[in-house]
Amino acid sequence: MPDARSGEPSASPVDASPVHGAARADASALTELRAGGLTVFCAALGSGLGIAGLLTYNSGLFVNALGQEIGLSRTAYGAVFFGATLAMCFAMPLVALLLDRYGPRLTAVFGAVSLAAGFALLSFVHSVAGYAGAMLFTGLFAASSSPIAHTRAVVAKFRCARGFALGLTQLGIGLAAALIPPFISALLAREGWRAALLALSALALAGILPALGLPRRTVVRSRDRDDPAPAFRELWVLRLFWIQLAAFASMALAFAGMLAHFVPMLVQGGLSIAGAGALAGLIGVSVIATRVLIGWLSDRMNPAWLAMASCAVCAAGCIALALGGTGMAVVGALALGAAIGAEADLIAILTARNFSLAIYGRAYSTQYAAFSIAAGISPLWTGYVADLTGSYRLPLLLCAVLLALPIALFGMLLRREQ
Repeated sequence: MPDARSGEPSASPVDASPVHGAARADASALTELRAGGLTVFCAALGSGLGIAGLLTYNSGLFVNALGQEIGLSRTAYGAVFFGATLAMCFAMPLVALLLDRYGPRLTAVFGAVSLAAGFALLSFVHSVAGYAGAMLFTGLFAASSSPIAHTRAVVAKFRCARGFALGLTQLGIGLAAALIPPFISALLAREGWRAALLALSALALAGILPALGLPRRTVVRSRDRDDPAPAFRELWVLRLFWIQLAAFASMALAFAGMLAHFVPMLVQGGLSIAGAGALAGLIGVSVIATRVLIGWLSDRMNPAWLAMASCAVCAAGCIALALGGTGMAVVGALALGAAIGAEADLIAILTARNFSLAIYGRAYSTQYAAFSIAAGISPLWTGYVADLTGSYRLPLLLCAVLLALPIALFGMLLRREQ
């Protein structure tokens, strides 16, 4: 008989033994990883070359140059970033429908082409209005380059090693965060911001190659169709759905602004753009380690514990950065990366854990949209408070305080399963 909460088959008498059960689970996980390795590789590379890997981690590099060239203020940058996020979230239900109808491959290819076009448009702007228009275009049409198509392909392929496979998939975004900002910041300093944006466009276009390695369609297996998880229309009346959505949204509202403003924060503290970009690369290093660790651990323990821990680590890093300034930049970068690495993994892991594969695309897109809207608001309030006070100290301290809310909400998810 399946478990009424997760839809997983109940343990057999042999599985009831901890030793035999663990051995069988490890063997099944290894078999899945061998069979699905190519899918994971393509999904990881495609995620890194998508909107989450390229736009989010590199947009802050251009704030100072655009401020000098077209008069873009930090508050305006936050507002435009939020507008682009809203455009992406508006498009997410359409992306889910595209994914259900045409499969991961075509969805990801369309996203890669759209993201490349968006960066190309940004390289030609001459005003704040033009910058805003190009960002809105990118958010709206490049939404399908988000991890939704890539994680859907992986979720359909894996079951026993699903958490670890999703962690490896999100590893592509971490690698992009570690490797690309230092390269782009150096190119920006040497060749200017327009050339740097065209380089991002070329990287986005390269995302077509891993997209072609994704399956054309993902098959909903009989055990997933029989899963008693609710139909999509019933999600809106489930308390579990709203708690999970609120947890991720409040987490993003608290800390996402720190990512967008990390480079401007360090430059204001006296570092060069190249030095700040290099330190921003440490965020990616932390993301890489965290995503693999979170994915592996989530197959072995309740993911809600991991979410709570990542929020607490991020809060401690913000406090250290607020009190220690650029001298604590390494600590702040590693702590911020830990939170970013955890949230990307856990949105996919908890959605796959609590809702059936048949509605994964729509359930994930809703969770991702809520997170993204909050992540778009966060740079706005962070930039506003920084402009108002002339320092990033208060935004950092407010971030640490706000992270208490997602810790409490993830704790509610934990209590529901006890």
